[in-house]
Amino acid sequence: MNELDTRAERFLESIRAEGEAACAAIREETERAINSQLDETRKTENTRVERTLRFETERAKTRANRDLSAARMAARATLAGAEGGCQAEVGAASAMAAAALCHLKGGAPEQCAAAAAMALGNLLGLVCDPVAGLVEVPCVKRNVVGAVNAVSCANMALAGVDYAIPCDEVIDAMGRVGSLLSPDLRETGQGGLAATPTGVRIAQTLAEQG
Repeated sequence: MNELDTRAERFLESIRAEGEAACAAIREETERAINSQLDETRKTENTRVERTLRFETERAKTRANRDLSAARMAARATLAGAEGGCQAEVGAASAMAAAALCHLKGGAPEQCAAAAAMALGNLLGLVCDPVAGLVEVPCVKRNVVGAVNAVSCANMALAGVDYAIPCDEVIDAMGRVGSLLSPDLRETGQGGLAATPTGVRIAQTLAEQG
């Protein structure tokens, strides 16, 4: 092999070595990028899973608290307007919503109970007088009042405002008040707004329309 061939061979070896080194560097950089992306994906996915678990756990707790509140009210009083007036429907729903909202905002059990007591106490004595016997007037607007009441009571409880009467006693009072209401004010459509001239006229018009 002459000197020219030797130089050419060395040159080719040098190129091959540089190429292999470049390929190795590219492979290493690619592996680092892939591993970094995988780590980032794992972190993102773990964060999403943890967030989902927290959300589902809180939702399950809220449902359990709501169901417990409903069961307690049903056991100690009633949830039916035909038995306790609208206080047993809108009032009870507002109380449960207040307790649930207080819980979702991080309130302690005592604060949730205070929120429920306030909400139900604010609507104590509310009659059930659906015009024409339909759950429309004044029911829909009263539900709005119940929703606003729930938010206000939850915020008051979270701010440290207590209620003088314990929640269980408020529920008992609601049951007693409901039993004292006239049958005309317990979902029969015979009293209250249902018995006003306009209320009677609406009922007659609907009856004539079949």
